[in-house]
Amino acid sequence: MWQKRYSKREVDFREDIPNYSDEQLKEVLKLRDHYQQEAAKLAIQQALKRGIIHSEQDLFSDEFRSEAIQFSLFPKIKKDRNRIKIRVSIARSLVICSMLPVVYGLVELKFRNSWEGAAILLFGLLWLFCSAQLVKAFHIIFVRCLMIGTALAVLYIVFRLVSFGTLIFMDFFLVFVLAGLIFYGLVFLAKNK
Repeated sequence: MWQKRYSKREVDFREDIPNYSDEQLKEVLKLRDHYQQEAAKLAIQQALKRGIIHSEQDLFSDEFRSEAIQFSLFPKIKKDRNRIKIRVSIARSLVICSMLPVVYGLVELKFRNSWEGAAILLFGLLWLFCSAQLVKAFHIIFVRCLMIGTALAVLYIVFRLVSFGTLIFMDFFLVFVLAGLIFYGLVFLAKNK
């Protein structure tokens, strides 16, 4: 239905649009400039048939004025169902990220420094707990804890890399890119409460 979208569902709008509720049809009319021409025409025909609009001139009213889709680094998700799906997806990724400090902490605990290994293991378990809580339900406190945890992890990793004595650009680059992705996901969650 969107102009830049190509899939098997591309022509299914002929089946979908007639089944839309009046509210969904109004949303399509507001965003009609962003739909394929055929889909927009079908939506207009359905709106005329249902009496949502009385003529195509009604599309020029404020209620149906075409809305511009603006670019944003942190777009707002309007539908609760989609917002929950994205939150759960990001939270699952954070759960997977928690496995790194858990495994590294266990290795450190077993073979090297027991205090440092225990601290890393505890950090990983706290990260796992906060991420798992975000899978269940959104609470800003868990997002903030994960942001602080990410900052602490970056500081620790940079300290360890510097203490090795050999400074390799790619090591630092990888750490900052991964931390940036994690921060982006967390800020995205915070913006879409």
